[in-house]
This record gives sequence, C-alpha cells and structure tokens, in this order.
Amino acid sequence: MTDLRSDVPVTDSLYGRIARNTAYLFGGTTAASVFTMLTVAVNARALSPREFGVLVLLQSATQMVAISTSFFTQQPVIKLGSLAQAEGDKSRLGKIISMGLLTDLFSSLIALAIALTAIEFFSGAIGLADRDLAAARIMAATLIFTGYPTSNGIFRLFNRFGLLSLIQTLCAAGLLIASAALYIGHSSFDEFVLAWAGYFILNYQLQLWVSLYLVRRAAIPLQVKRRMFSGGDGRTFIQYCWSTWATSSVDTLRSSGDSLLVGAVVSVEAAGIYNVARQLAGVLRKFGTVYSATIFPEVSMLSAQDNVEGARRLKTRMMSATFLMGVAAVVGVVFFGHIVIQILFGARFEDGYVPLIFLTAAAAAQLVSQTPSMYVQVYAGPKRLLFVYVTAIVAFSVAAIPLTFVLSITGTAVAQLVFGLALVILCQFALRDTPVSGGWGKQGFDSRPELIRTRRKK
Repeated sequence: MTDLRSDVPVTDSLYGRIARNTAYLFGGTTAASVFTMLTVAVNARALSPREFGVLVLLQSATQMVAISTSFFTQQPVIKLGSLAQAEGDKSRLGKIISMGLLTDLFSSLIALAIALTAIEFFSGAIGLADRDLAAARIMAATLIFTGYPTSNGIFRLFNRFGLLSLIQTLCAAGLLIASAALYIGHSSFDEFVLAWAGYFILNYQLQLWVSLYLVRRAAIPLQVKRRMFSGGDGRTFIQYCWSTWATSSVDTLRSSGDSLLVGAVVSVEAAGIYNVARQLAGVLRKFGTVYSATIFPEVSMLSAQDNVEGARRLKTRMMSATFLMGVAAVVGVVFFGHIVIQILFGARFEDGYVPLIFLTAAAAAQLVSQTPSMYVQVYAGPKRLLFVYVTAIVAFSVAAIPLTFVLSITGTAVAQLVFGLALVILCQFALRDTPVSGGWGKQGFDSRPELIRTRRKK
C-alpha cells in the first residue's frame, strides 16, 4: 500500500510525532497570538473607547456568524482521510476532500447572506449605531473568503503543521505592521476595519490555495460528481458535518456571544475591556486549538488501527499534561496579569484583571476537556459529543445572564469557567461505555487486558 503521508517517517513514534507537530503549531500559533495581541494593544491606544468596543463587537459578530454556518469539514476529512491514507486509496481521498470543499463553499455563501441580513435588521441589538453599518458590511464581506476549514484538514493529513504555522504567523505579523502604520498615520476607524478584513481574507485564502497545491503535488484527483455524497463515506461525512455544525453553533453562543452579551447588558466600552482579558487568556485557548489539531489525527489513526491500549495510554498522559499546564497558566496570570494589562493596554483596561483570572481558568478547563472530547467524537460518535456540548452550554447560559447583570464582565468570565468544568465532567461520563473509558490513573478504570481484548472483539 502507498503511504500518502509521505512527510511522516515510517519509524516516527506516536509521541515523537505529537511532540514535533505540537512544537511546530504551538510555536507558530504563539507567535501569531503575540502579534495579534500586540495588534489589539495598538488598536486600543489608537482608537477611542467606543471605536475599540465597536471593532470588538464587529469581530465577535462576524466570528459568530462564521462558526454558526461552518460545517467544520476538517473533522470528517481527517477522520475519513486517515482511513483512505491507511489504505493508500488516492481516489477515495480525493473524493473526501472534494466533498469538504463543496460544503465549505456552500457554507460561506450562507454566512454572507445571514451577515448582511443581520446588519440590516439586528445591528442595534448589540449597540451598533447607523454610522457603524459601513464597517459592519466590510467585515461581513470577508465571510465569503474565510469559511474553508477543509484546507486545515489537508495540512493535518499531510503532516504539514510547520507550513500551516508559517502562514498564520506571517499573516498576523502583517496585520501588526499595518496597524502600527495606521496608528502612526492617525488613520480613521474604517481603515483599521479594512486592515482586519484584509488579514482575515489573506490568512484563510493562503491556507486554502497552499493546501490545494499539496493535494495537486500528491496527484490526488479532486472530483465533482453527481451523488458524490452517497455511499458509506458520504453518509459518515454528512453525519460529522451536521453534528459538528450543531455542536459548534451551540458553542458559538459561548465563545463569541459573551462579548455581544457584555455589549448588550453592560456597554460597548465594557465589551472592549472584556475583550482585552479574552485576548490575554486567548494564548492558552490558542494552545488548546493547537493541541486538538495535533492530537485528533493521532486519535483517529489509533481508532482505525484498533489500538485500544495505545489510545487509553495517550488519553491518560495528555489529560495529566494539560491539567498541569492549565494550573501553571492560572498561577502566572494571578501574579503577573495585572502588570501585563497595564504595560500592553494601559490603565483604563485594569478592570479586566479579575475577569482575566477567571477566563484563564476557563481556558485551562477547556484545555483539559480537549482530550476526552476528541475521544467522545471518535469512540462514542459525534452525536454524543453534541449532547455533551448542549448540556454544558445550558449550564453556561443559565449562569451567564444573571451573573453578568450582577457582577458585570467578571460574571461573564465566571460563566465561562462553569462551562469548562461541566465539559470535562460530561465528556468523562460520556466515555464510560467505550473501550477507552478511564480516569487519570496509570491505566485508568477497567484496564484489565482480558477486558480490553473482549471489547476489541465486540
């Protein structure tokens, strides 16, 4: 059989590959996060409190529409693509990638239509005035260019994490340079909006076209045919798409809706302060994204190989490692978060310190939850993961609105922590009937070899 993962040495160990890919992505993502955070700091100093708050709301609203209309095709592309790679079947892999690209194009068109409609009828609900609508339309126009997650799946399948990180880092650096130039030139608010719009378009379009080059270089035939979504792969692809869409859409109420909630309940200016805390806590959240990107293909491959013992061992080790990392991040923020806010953003953002602590704790909990959530998706199915997320979001929603009214932006941050803790507990509970169930002990629960063999046969 042909090994389509030509960039992966056949003797490469699981943990060596995870360490290398994590280092690639974390290095690039950290650099990109630092550049983005510095860009936000420049924006905060260049714009008035209201303009900065409006920029935050536009970004949050655009991201909310993008996520709620995306089918996250990288998940089925990785899941099914891993099987095609293991079989050396280029035709099957090309069909899977083609399904992803067509789905991405459809979701991007839907996102643009929804965004333009929302601007006309609902912009006032989050505090936007008529003078902000032109900027809102500019941000909405980016949606037709940014909804192509299949490209991310292609990078992962071909083990080109370093190239993906390079693209993300260069685009973030370009945004910082552009923002600094606009700051020095005393540019208008609309020009800052254009800079962000250009960044979104360039970042995602570069990923798309470079990933297509990788596909072409590997001689993988892309194909658009009638009834291409029929058959086993098509049914699995659709199941992953709709369940992941539902999961992510529900989660968007939390991940992007929190800033909109602050803008509606507190003020536009408070949304700006809250976003500063989100940006700083976002470094840990970004690592969670990196971690998921490197681990999910490995979990999918272990599942395809029916390597239950290796999967259980990976789960235990990764949950322990992410827990220690999260604790270290929270301790660091408690001692140094206030100073960092003052240096980067200025004294008028000091009210973001306490929310920053809770948001970092929430990001730590979500980092820990990444491992069991991936295992739920692979071993229990995407429908089970959807149920877990819906339940955790209910906990967040019940807490977020009253806490925001009572504690302002700190209450919104506390609600995020409620979500993260609920997700960890619910994911562990959802895995109880799977072969990879278990706690954080050396072998987990039910680790007897004869039981594992019995489950394998089933």
